[in-house]
Amino acid sequence: MYDMDSILAVVENPTRRKILQAVVREPHYPLQLSKELGISQQAIVKNLNLMEKEGLVVSYRQSSDRGPERIFYKPNTEFTITIDMRNNMFEVRLIPAGESGNKEEQEKETKTVDERKLEEVRGRISQIDRQITEFDRRRSALVRERNNLIEEFLQMADLNNMDYEHRELLYDLLNRPNWNAEDISKKLGFNETIVSRMIDEILQYCREMER
Repeated sequence: MYDMDSILAVVENPTRRKILQAVVREPHYPLQLSKELGISQQAIVKNLNLMEKEGLVVSYRQSSDRGPERIFYKPNTEFTITIDMRNNMFEVRLIPAGESGNKEEQEKETKTVDERKLEEVRGRISQIDRQITEFDRRRSALVRERNNLIEEFLQMADLNNMDYEHRELLYDLLNRPNWNAEDISKKLGFNETIVSRMIDEILQYCREMER
């Protein structure tokens, strides 16, 4: 499941977030989740069915010594979502999890982790968390620098002389520097020829600003 809107629609619900927080730790069955989370089993099953339909979780049956088979649920995908909201910037990015190596490497890594003492593992996780925190600080600084560049340019430009369509296109040119006229035309729903002409008009306006 790599559809941004579907993922956001699922995880915006507090009940579904609680369910996901449980099943990522270990597989759970509905009655177990109902007792742990204090939510009716009917609501648990309804949300699990939705999340399975959207691909976040997958179910499987497992026999039980205490009664009939139980249907367990476990995660079915991995991803990261980032949201940046600044002046002149609103970006939502979905980042699928990368490959974790071949099977032999994974088995070797698992074996190594199993042989470590708890405190050694916790110590290494602490180091990783500090690196992630430092990465987040660096990322925030880069996003701030990016946003400052956009704001400084827009302050130099007299946007009052542009109509709404040209201003919208200018924002896209600044926020999506790797997009061409075809990419932007698809996003805005304009004809590519019209977009190309509007880009030329904006570039001409920028040249006149320099005079």
